[in-house]
Amino acid sequence: MAVRVKVRLKHGSTTIDTVALANSGYEGEEPEIHVPLALGRRLGFTLEGVLSERYRVVGSEATTYILGYVFVALIVDSSEYGNVRARAVTVPGEYEVILNDHLIEALNIELVKPASGIWRISGEETLRRSFPPQYWVS
Repeated sequence: MAVRVKVRLKHGSTTIDTVALANSGYEGEEPEIHVPLALGRRLGFTLEGVLSERYRVVGSEATTYILGYVFVALIVDSSEYGNVRARAVTVPGEYEVILNDHLIEALNIELVKPASGIWRISGEETLRRSFPPQYWVS
């Protein structure tokens, strides 16, 4: 298991709630979120004219397409926490929403027992359980 949390993504007038994997090994220089292409399209992004970058991943490299920016909030017990501006990227063939290290920290998520899927909000004692994965295939 891993830590997966509910998040709310906002782009323009579109708002979508989904489950996201909190991956502290996904390092970056700013808050960033991997948005599967199917979800990106629902948010109003296209791949027309987008820039790409090469990302180092475990033992290899991947072509990553820069979609633009979204606002991300953590959803806990029907309440919204934070409203963080994050760079949205997509990698063809990856179907899960993924938060990078900067975005995890900006949303005040503490990974307590990552292998068990246990996390909490910074400054709180309440331990929370991970959500099941949500895949955006089409």
